Amino acid sequence: MNHLHLLIPDLFPPQDIAAEVCVNLHLPVLEKVLARGGASTSAAISPEDWLCASFGAHAVAPVRASADGLDTSEGYWLCADPVNLQLHRAQMMLIPEVAATQEEAAALCDNLNAHFAGQGMQFFAPHPQRWYLRLEAAPQLTTTPLRQAAWQDARFHQPQGADTLHWQRILTEIQMSLYAHPLNQAREARGELLVSSLWLWGGGRAMPLHSAFDAVGGGSDIGLAFARAAGIAPVASLEDMLHAKGASGLWVNEAMSSAQQRGDYHVWREAVLQLDRDCELLSHALRAGRLQRLTLEVLGVNGTQRFESTRSSAWKFWRPVRALARYAV
Repeated sequence: MNHLHLLIPDLFPPQDIAAEVCVNLHLPVLEKVLARGGASTSAAISPEDWLCASFGAHAVAPVRASADGLDTSEGYWLCADPVNLQLHRAQMMLIPEVAATQEEAAALCDNLNAHFAGQGMQFFAPHPQRWYLRLEAAPQLTTTPLRQAAWQDARFHQPQGADTLHWQRILTEIQMSLYAHPLNQAREARGELLVSSLWLWGGGRAMPLHSAFDAVGGGSDIGLAFARAAGIAPVASLEDMLHAKGASGLWVNEAMSSAQQRGDYHVWREAVLQLDRDCELLSHALRAGRLQRLTLEVLGVNGTQRFESTRSSAWKFWRPVRALARYAV
């Protein structure tokens, strides 16, 4: 592998808690990589938009649906992911990834399809936590990715646009139909989270993908979906990535982002420590000539920061090493 690109959303903590969450956090390799490589900044971009741009897609939903085995050649597609909405201190908290079974997901989708029959829409549930809505006509809506809205007040992230009122009515019908279903009633009786709503986002039509990457890996479902839809076999580990054929590889690490969304900074610290260990492996590969170039692309709400390292970067001792907390956003 000649060039490895690490895409890392939310690596840097918020400024107001950075000193606290980074206390006694020892990251000798990661901090050197950040300090000694070439650095640049650009406008903020979401991971979803970054992947769309990198693979030549206009929207996430048809890409992810295709990766999940659906025929996306016709229609307008939306991600319609099952979520739970809970009222907490005057906030409508959005809880993602409700643990429904495949049988429950299929039954709830069948019920929605019966309810909305003849209205130019069809629901699909190829995966218990990844549902889709295919429409005959494109709606005039802008939506918020589930990753961005998760664990937030859902009322501030509702779809916006010329068709807002129509889709507010549709969503209300969806919520009523889901709540009344016997499967949800049984889940409630067992003390399980209800599938109380669907989160609509990432809408668009399918188009052929292209990619500058020859190999893709990491624990990101959305990153691997883009790889599968583009016909790129996923790579299981960074060591395998270094041995992969091709000139350029992409590794998507969402561990820090997921932890920050939940406010779990114990998990965030563990994820950053693992990243430091990963950087040790990659820095050794740079020094040994197994890797020619390493790019860390850190996505944040206030902007994107890129750090470029080559074999010669390790010798730039004059560049001061800063603690991770100093990069807080």
